[in-house]
This record gives sequence, C-alpha cells and structure tokens, in this order.
Amino acid sequence: MKASKQLKKTIEKLVESSFLDGRMLESKVVKAVKVLKTLSKTESILALSEYLIGLKRIERQHTMYLETAIPFSAAQIKKAKKIIEKKVKITKVKMNINPDVLGGFKLKVGDEVWDETILSKINQIKERIVHHE
Repeated sequence: MKASKQLKKTIEKLVESSFLDGRMLESKVVKAVKVLKTLSKTESILALSEYLIGLKRIERQHTMYLETAIPFSAAQIKKAKKIIEKKVKITKVKMNINPDVLGGFKLKVGDEVWDETILSKINQIKERIVHHE
C-alpha cells in the first residue's frame, strides 16, 4: 500500500515540525505519533514507518560521523565540527575508531563524504597503477 499525496504531505510536515535548529524535539515526536495513530490501522502503520524514515533522514543531515585510526581530541572534533557548521548545523557527533584506515580521517554528514584516510589514498594510487598499465 502506498501513502496518498495528502498523507505524504502530512507526514512531511510532521517530520519538519519535529525539529528545531537540527535538533529533534521529543514533545513534537510524541504529538506526531499520536496524530498518526488516529488513522486506520494500515494507514497508521504505513504513516508511522514513513515518519520514522523521515526523522532518520533529517537526523543524518545534522549528524557528523567521524572515522579515524586513533581517537580525535575534543579540540580536533570541535575544529572539524566548526568547519562543517559553515554548511549545516551539527547536533550530534558519532566517532568510530577503525585501525584499518591507517591514518587520517573519514567524515560524513548527510550524503556528503570526505575521505582523507591513508587507506583511501593507497587505494587511489593502486587504482591509477592498475588502470595505467
């Protein structure tokens, strides 16, 4: 079952109203869920699923994922966040330590990825060598 255009618009408005300055507001989410639960059972399930997908999409746009071989200091994280916030408000930072990257960092916000890892550079060189033989 697909959501009607009207239901999609309602869900979109509920998703947008659930955030303020990139931060999810619990009270708004609770209200939105109550509204969506008043629909018929099948519509409600579909609407709640679409609403959750929308919430996750917006949250990803305001979350900075940082992957490094060794932990960044608070100052390094703050500096990276400050640079990214020239484009988008960051409300959450998730750090992942991955020794396989060897060094450097990989940063992701929404659909944008900055891969400055040594592993990435090695793979780029390897790719050039393979394609230029």
